[in-house]
Amino acid sequence: MTTARQVRKLVRPLLERHADLTLVTGHMLWLTPVTHVTREIWIDRTSSALDFNPQWTLNPLFLPNVRAAAHAGFCWDFIRRPFEPSEAARGWCWDDPSMPEDLFASIEKTLRFFRTLDTLQACRSFTEAHMDYTWGKDFFENLVFDIALGNLNLARCWWQKVEASPTFQYPHQEEPWRTWRLRIRSLREPLMDDDRAALATLLHRWERENVAGTKAEAIWQPSPFPLETMD
Repeated sequence: MTTARQVRKLVRPLLERHADLTLVTGHMLWLTPVTHVTREIWIDRTSSALDFNPQWTLNPLFLPNVRAAAHAGFCWDFIRRPFEPSEAARGWCWDDPSMPEDLFASIEKTLRFFRTLDTLQACRSFTEAHMDYTWGKDFFENLVFDIALGNLNLARCWWQKVEASPTFQYPHQEEPWRTWRLRIRSLREPLMDDDRAALATLLHRWERENVAGTKAEAIWQPSPFPLETMD
């Protein structure tokens, strides 16, 4: 299986080349600054010691059911080799001498893409336009995203679906579902009262609690939500 030592050695040239790239865990690179959505590259292990599986993911930190540096993200894809069509079956192998050069080229491409997703709106717009399915497209996450983006009229429409959902009505007692349900329920009053300050306070609290005690905490930068900066 892929080890943290292998990954550190492999990505060292990338870290030296990009000051805004940070190795957060033994297999996870994050592009900084880290605000509301992490932009992550995973050098993921496989069942074989010879192979690994790189992928990128976008992980919103303010959702009610996210744990930073542990959640797989609401939008992701594999990082593929820049191979010729005739080599389409070739994967990522540690013993392949051409692997590092190919991986660096593919990660550089991913970083250029990541840098275009430098706002919460940009991340959400990309997801809606390009992903066939994401974990961020059920109405619970749509509710929270539209609150964060300041779309409160739309968020109130999502709330009607939330209240009618069996998932929400079920009295969860086990974690993390109990916390998730309590957090979602706490949105109702400020949302119906159009209380932007109270909604922003909730989202900031969730984000802070989600990163607390994780390796993400040291590089996370609290920042305003669009909800707070709209005229």
